[in-house]
Amino acid sequence: MFNGKMKALTFSYDDGVDQDIRLIEIFNKYGLKATFNLNSELLGRREDTIPREGKIIKHFKVNACDVRSIYDGHEIAAHTLTHPLLPKIEDDKEI
Repeated sequence: MFNGKMKALTFSYDDGVDQDIRLIEIFNKYGLKATFNLNSELLGRREDTIPREGKIIKHFKVNACDVRSIYDGHEIAAHTLTHPLLPKIEDDKEI
């Protein structure tokens, strides 16, 4: 049971990107909490983009020095160091 309720909804987001800042503002406004899975070795990376529906979306990672202030009050979890495609890794020690 959670605060007298029998059900809960989990919000979970990956990669620690700049868009998280706006998302967290909305969550905080409505008293919602989320888990953010960060790739610690990619923090601060600014060159990533992702094509979506005919547009190029910035996929810039937040800076390591800003993680505490950005995600304050939310859960931070590990999500691999660099986000490799695990089935393509041949060295078991790397996994």
